[in-house]
Amino acid sequence: MDGENETRAFARSLSALKQRGCNLLIAGPVRDGTHLELSRQLMGTADAESRWRLVVATDSYGVGTRCSETTDADTYRVIDHRPAMRSAAISANASSPLDVSALEREMLSAIDDFDAAAEGLSPGELRVCVDSLRPLVDMYGTNGIESFLDTVTERIGETNGMGHFHLPVELECEVVSELMPQFDILIELSPGKHRWHLTEDDILTDWLPV
Repeated sequence: MDGENETRAFARSLSALKQRGCNLLIAGPVRDGTHLELSRQLMGTADAESRWRLVVATDSYGVGTRCSETTDADTYRVIDHRPAMRSAAISANASSPLDVSALEREMLSAIDDFDAAAEGLSPGELRVCVDSLRPLVDMYGTNGIESFLDTVTERIGETNGMGHFHLPVELECEVVSELMPQFDILIELSPGKHRWHLTEDDILTDWLPV
């Protein structure tokens, strides 16, 4: 397949995934701001777009920059499980510093609230960012978060939304291949650029600027 046909095939496949809902795994130990800029693009940057945005923070980097400051507070929610917040919870006798079951419940509740407020979300309206999976993997292992990912990605798909989940490790790490079956798309990051792998159609793009 030549370059032009590959581009068209990629555009068609991505459009179809957006219409029926999809989940993206973003891999690469990039901390130069590339992952933040890509995340902002995936969350939707145009104020005119109808978007319901959920940011899940388990990291401590760049949470407040995911969406424009003009984003409507009624359509934007942050679930904050960053280290500082977890430390405060521990001091208040919380049962776990990072409870994956509680996180799952909070995410599902937020998505349900959005769906109800929108009286049914249209394709592409729901955007979810999870930054990052690394603390969950470190605490529970890949097997320990399989049910969480199954449930959350399925709910995002049911609303025809788009979720992206950051995993700041090298693409060759075993954890990437272990988690990948639960996602529709793999995005590989490198400083200032990224490339997409649509697993269902076996399409790999060239490196693209972020």
